[in-house]
Amino acid sequence: MDVLIWIFIAIVFVILELITTTFFLVWFGVGSVVAAVLNYLGFDIYIQIIGFAVVSVILILSTRKFADRITPESGKKTSAERLIGKKAKVLRQIDTNTFVVSAAGEEWSAHTNDSVDVDDTVKVVGINSIILIIEKID
Repeated sequence: MDVLIWIFIAIVFVILELITTTFFLVWFGVGSVVAAVLNYLGFDIYIQIIGFAVVSVILILSTRKFADRITPESGKKTSAERLIGKKAKVLRQIDTNTFVVSAAGEEWSAHTNDSVDVDDTVKVVGINSIILIIEKID
């Protein structure tokens, strides 16, 4: 295997790391650089692959806690999850405990065990799949 192939692999891993920002793929890039150095020094392909794997695994394991600490949580919630704690207005009743409500300008199916009437204002307290769980506001 040519040294340029290892360098190309290292560049690919670094570019993928820049795209994903997981602080994970960069270590495969470093492992590729180590394999390129081993190739340059004349070691056979098996030693290069072992060097790549060992360096990559050691770096991943030694920096995992640090990476978890500096990598921000996505914080992205589904539309329905963003509605939890918000008020909604009951538009129509489908059956005894199922309603259509308007929340954040959108219509949602909702379920409640409370006694709710059309035009009541309710509070979204949870979500079950794509159905809002609502409670009547006193």
